[in-house]
Amino acid sequence: MDFDRNRVDTDTTPMPVLSAPRRFVAASEVEVERLEGKTHHWYFKDGLGDAESLVFVRARIEPGAGHPFHTHPEMDEIIYVLEGSMTQWLEHEKRELRPGDSIYIPRGFVHGCINRSTAECEFLAILSPAKINGPFAVDVSGEEPWCSLAES
Repeated sequence: MDFDRNRVDTDTTPMPVLSAPRRFVAASEVEVERLEGKTHHWYFKDGLGDAESLVFVRARIEPGAGHPFHTHPEMDEIIYVLEGSMTQWLEHEKRELRPGDSIYIPRGFVHGCINRSTAECEFLAILSPAKINGPFAVDVSGEEPWCSLAES
């Protein structure tokens, strides 16, 4: 690279368009998943993007909705709240998370959340690794003590 300030670079060859790897993601390229009471905006996950070691998702949870108790057997997770609030369980412990709060969830730990406020809650989640052999999540919300905890 030439750092001579008086030199004018006349090469106007356009940058090549690369189909992969996908490292920049525009808002228009996000995979949107709409479920009852929640919306997931997937930026990176297995098969989407070039991040084999990370999953990155923005979630919006409507009042009264949430994620039922579940585990990620092969993935660690970090959640960071952007807007609103939600009640977050990690095993038998629960906390109210608000903007700027976060939680680290080790793989295999049971967790879940519910938005008990009157406003939407928005958070970011990063999970690792992205490439796994088993299921992404295992629902345990119908099992005790989790089904009883959800009501508390």
